[in-house]
Amino acid sequence: MHVGEGVLTAGGGRATAPCFTGRLPDCREDLADVGATAFYRDVHPAAHYWPLQLVATGILLAVAALLAYAAFRVVRGTTGTARG
Repeated sequence: MHVGEGVLTAGGGRATAPCFTGRLPDCREDLADVGATAFYRDVHPAAHYWPLQLVATGILLAVAALLAYAAFRVVRGTTGTARG
């Protein structure tokens, strides 16, 4: 899974890449202005796939449960109960 990408500067810092190829003349000038020495790309390793899926699923289930609870509270409050 792709996390981030950009260029590395001469001082070792990271910057947003103005373009992603050094083959175009305009792009070379933009990269030189930023002081880029190389490109980088951060990715999650394949071993992170299922843990990330489980965390996202847990968050979505919790939000869905809270919304269902709120919906039942609203419906119960607006309809009331019949008493005879």
